[in-house]
Amino acid sequence: METRKLALSRACVCCTNIIFLISGFILMSLGALLLADNERILLSRLLGPSDVQPDQPLFYYLAFAISAFGFFIAITGLFGCWAACLFNQCITISEKKVIIRKKWNMDENNGITYVVTITLLLLSECTIFIVAIFWPYLLGIDVRPARLIRALQRSYAVPGREQFTAALDLAQTTFSCCGINGSNNYGTSWWRLQEVGRRELVVPLSCCTLNNANETDSFLNPEPANLTLCQALNPAEHQYARHTTVGIHNEDGCLEMIERWTQEQALILLAIGLSIIFVEVSVLLSTFFACSKNSKRKKSQTSTFTSTQTLSPFSENDHDFGLGIENRMHMSGTTFGAKS
Repeated sequence: METRKLALSRACVCCTNIIFLISGFILMSLGALLLADNERILLSRLLGPSDVQPDQPLFYYLAFAISAFGFFIAITGLFGCWAACLFNQCITISEKKVIIRKKWNMDENNGITYVVTITLLLLSECTIFIVAIFWPYLLGIDVRPARLIRALQRSYAVPGREQFTAALDLAQTTFSCCGINGSNNYGTSWWRLQEVGRRELVVPLSCCTLNNANETDSFLNPEPANLTLCQALNPAEHQYARHTTVGIHNEDGCLEMIERWTQEQALILLAIGLSIIFVEVSVLLSTFFACSKNSKRKKSQTSTFTSTQTLSPFSENDHDFGLGIENRMHMSGTTFGAKS
């Protein structure tokens, strides 16, 4: 019965480590998919923490981080599978006490290293979640209206900020909105004041209702349905030719849509992270369960061996000494018979 429970704990450890290994490969695949999602990566350019923008959008670095984290998890899971197999071998390969003891020590060291690694992974993930919830700006996530408006007014259509311009155009065509909290944000922007764009434009073409809205690259080459009405200053004229999606705060800007999109991405990442944490906790619990079974088995074996020694007070030397006396008595009897 005890052996059956021990085998069950071994099987549980092996299964959880295999699942952990698979989760690492899944994370690497998700990182590769995120890296291939150009629109998602481009939209993350709007989530920058400050006016000083990095070379690439936030999700570009996140894709590599997810892939690297998945690779580390896969290596850890592979190590766990190897340690579990080594644990099985230390029971079944040899019956010699010295070899078994050496393999037990090796297995215990591997188990401790593995448990410490999983624990560090859990702590790091929990730390990242806490920072992301309470201090998201430390991770480069900032969707405050003041920062976004300032970024629009200083960076839109400015030479050297082409990526931010494309990201905002993508947001305006995807979410059918204009500006951050309204089209009036462009009135005081460098794009408008310094006439970076065409002089007759009041708002960018991506703010207009487009004929090619269904095309994936419409934000790069927008084709307004009615350019004249879209650029009209009278709201009664441009309301049908310009994106005027009104949010719950009675604003036709993209702020609410950007915040909602950010929350959706955060929920996706949270679901993935919680799934990984669940797998890691399962691995830890199965490892602790197997270790407890092993310790009980070792104690029972030690107590059995001790009780056997107690019930057998004579050692091998005493046994040999007794055999020697018996042989000498037999030889003496034989000699005595010969003399008679």
